[in-house]
Amino acid sequence: MLAILSSPDSFQKRNEMDKIRNVIKNEGSGVIHYEVKNFDDIGEALTRFNQCGITSLVIVGGQAIASATFEHIIENKPFGDYDVPISVLSGTADSFTSQSFGATSTNITADLATILKKHNAGTLLNHLVKLPLMKVEGVAGVGKLYGLYFCTGEIVEQKSLFERILHKSGLKQTIQNYTTIASLLYKAYVGSKLSDNVDEMIRINRNQRGAVVGRYFMVNITSLSWIFLGTKFPPRKNADTLHFLSVENTKDAIMQTGKQLMKGAYGEAFLPGHTLTEIEHARLVFHKNFVVDGRYYETDEAGELLITASEKITFIRLD
Repeated sequence: MLAILSSPDSFQKRNEMDKIRNVIKNEGSGVIHYEVKNFDDIGEALTRFNQCGITSLVIVGGQAIASATFEHIIENKPFGDYDVPISVLSGTADSFTSQSFGATSTNITADLATILKKHNAGTLLNHLVKLPLMKVEGVAGVGKLYGLYFCTGEIVEQKSLFERILHKSGLKQTIQNYTTIASLLYKAYVGSKLSDNVDEMIRINRNQRGAVVGRYFMVNITSLSWIFLGTKFPPRKNADTLHFLSVENTKDAIMQTGKQLMKGAYGEAFLPGHTLTEIEHARLVFHKNFVVDGRYYETDEAGELLITASEKITFIRLD
């Protein structure tokens, strides 16, 4: 039994939700679909799914409903000890998670149809990956979030990086990536400067070690194996930790990270102005926007975030 959890409020375009319902009606077999009106309905939906003995779950709606569902699964254990494989589908506005696991994200109904066809053929669960979730506490208006990818620093001003298709092969995509990286680095290089303005600085404390304070081009924390544009991290040595990457907002550091982006991978070698390691948790104090799974958020009044490696979730790969 495949469960589909959707949020109609996530789809404001004309007939978009109707198209999703039609795909489920036409392609679905052995499927239970629950539409939630608010996050309080998620608990009831998951309880009903458990009663039906589901073997996989598709979340259709985006980062907000995905985070709320992750939170309920981790903190309330609606499926007991069963680790339900999950797929997350979302529109182009916050499609970071769905793209991370092979969705095209150009057409959510097409991705859903692909999932249903794989389910009908018995191949949906052929490719699974288990990753620790990341818990982010101190988020304005929300309190806490669960996700897979965090980013802050000067880089978050480039919103298109977190909205575009991330994994597309071919010469055209390669040229587009190089052009994007070149433009990004040029702007960052020209704009890099030292500043004593506290509001522009980030205080970072990793694994309860001594804190460091500085201006950063970017700070990434993630359980995914790559950052934007598909640039890969070295393999994690500990499956329960998170990747951590910080790049200082200096010309040397920016040029060094540009080389890694062009190559499409970070190596193990030390790079000036970089910290590349694995962490279990980190405390950050800053007053900038930040991104979780492609969506923008702000810190609360204290300006302090606690980011922790949480329990593992099994995700369904579509590619």
